[in-house]
Amino acid sequence: MGITPRGCVLVLGGSFDPVHQGHVALAQHFVTLLQPQELRLVPAGQPWQKTRLLATAQQRVDMLQLAFESNFTVPVRIDQQEIRRAEQQEPSFTIDTLQNIRAELGEYTPVVFLIGADQLQNLSSWKNWHQLFELAHIGAASRPGFSLKSENLDQEVAREWRQRAGTVQEIRAAPAGKTYLAPELNWDVSATGIRHELRQTKQTASLIPPKVLDYIKQHHLYR
Repeated sequence: MGITPRGCVLVLGGSFDPVHQGHVALAQHFVTLLQPQELRLVPAGQPWQKTRLLATAQQRVDMLQLAFESNFTVPVRIDQQEIRRAEQQEPSFTIDTLQNIRAELGEYTPVVFLIGADQLQNLSSWKNWHQLFELAHIGAASRPGFSLKSENLDQEVAREWRQRAGTVQEIRAAPAGKTYLAPELNWDVSATGIRHELRQTKQTASLIPPKVLDYIKQHHLYR
C-alpha cells in the first residue's frame, strides 16, 4: 500500500536585497498553480556568489514580512537557517538548505524550489547542483526572450531540465525530481537595477511592494 504524500511546500530563496514584485509574482504564480500547504521564504545569509548585502538580515526579514504578509491565501513562513549559519561564519549553499528542509518534512512531502531565469542560467555553478533534484522539484520563472535553447544556459542544465519536465499533477504526486518552467511569468526585474534607481531617487514604486518602499524610505536604505 503506497503512502499518500502531503500537500506540497514551496521554497523561495534569495538575497531579497530588496524584495521586489518579481519575487512576489513568482510565488503567487506557483501558489495558484500548485495550491501548496505552505510557502517558505529563505533569505540568504551571505551568498558566496555575491558581494556583501546592503540591508541587514533583520531589515531583509522585515521587508519580506511586509511584502508577503497579506498577499497570500496559504501560510507563509520565513526560514532563517541561512542567516543563522552566516552569524556562525558558516557558508550557506542551497543543497544544505534543501537537505535540512527535506529532513524536517520527511521523504514523502513534495518540495518545490523556486528560482528565476537568471538563477537557472547560473545553476551549473551551484554546489552539487545535480543532487538538488533528489531533494526537490525545481520551478523557474522565465523572462522576456529567455529560452531553454539560450546560449547563456549551460547545455547540461538545459538537457537535465528538459528530461525532467513534469506536469502539475506529477509534481504534486512525487516528492522531488521534476522541473517546471513558467514561460508566461516574464518579469524582468533586477535587485541590482532597483538599488541603482533608489540611489538615483528614480520612481520604483511599480517594482517594489508599497509597504516595502515605505520601509526603505523610513530606514534610508540603498542611498
